[in-house]
Amino acid sequence: MNKKEKSPERKPLILVVNDDGINARGIRMLGNIAQEFGRVVMIAPNNGRSGMSHAITFALPLRLRKISHCEGLEIYKTSGTPVDAVKLALSHILKDEKVDLLVSGINHGSNASISVIYSATVAAAIEGCLHGIPSVAFSVADYNNNYDFESARTPVQKVIQAALENGIPPHICLNVNIPNIPAKEVKGIKITRQALNCWQEEIEARQYPADTPYFWMGGSLQGIDNEKDTDYWAIKHNYVSLHPINVDWTDQAMMQELKKWKIKL
Repeated sequence: MNKKEKSPERKPLILVVNDDGINARGIRMLGNIAQEFGRVVMIAPNNGRSGMSHAITFALPLRLRKISHCEGLEIYKTSGTPVDAVKLALSHILKDEKVDLLVSGINHGSNASISVIYSATVAAAIEGCLHGIPSVAFSVADYNNNYDFESARTPVQKVIQAALENGIPPHICLNVNIPNIPAKEVKGIKITRQALNCWQEEIEARQYPADTPYFWMGGSLQGIDNEKDTDYWAIKHNYVSLHPINVDWTDQAMMQELKKWKIKL
């Protein structure tokens, strides 16, 4: 190489995952946006895996298939969960490469408040975080499978750019929830905490024709914690919620309280 020639600048490597499945519109939009910032490797379950939280597969074989490969974009699907997808990407597809950013989503439906605990979209971001990768989960508060996600484009772009420029501290990932409104009506981005709300379960008992009972899970989120610093409030009032998650769930104050119990064996 001529000394005056510079080696080409390395593009960021961005891993894109989701829980709605490889054919979901949200992940295609997220992959499209991520390509504006670097090389993209996309891997997702072959079907939807919503509500699986941090589930992994260990009693069945995992299948992995490359379904597309072009300049700057590789796409894979797996028989496993979203967390399985992250593990397969890091241990197999990209085992000799440095991933600069993991983005998960864009999820069909909000992952604010207590939904963080159930969400496989958020779990995929947490898994990336556990491997030392700056990770962000994106969701839109809309459950329509035909939603085009165009209103999410600018918030996703802004957060990805900021994450790449500023980095994310170890053991922290970001949970981004975008309201289901036209882009021009979004008031801005609010830094939030997780609302301490809960689901009101509505489990309906039904009957098969052969008299075998089964149950259909439903419910609604109860907006008890609706303070202005919560993710729940932000979305309801047309803000994008940016919520930092610490993967260390230790309650430091309770640690001190437990010492006062003086439990001995």
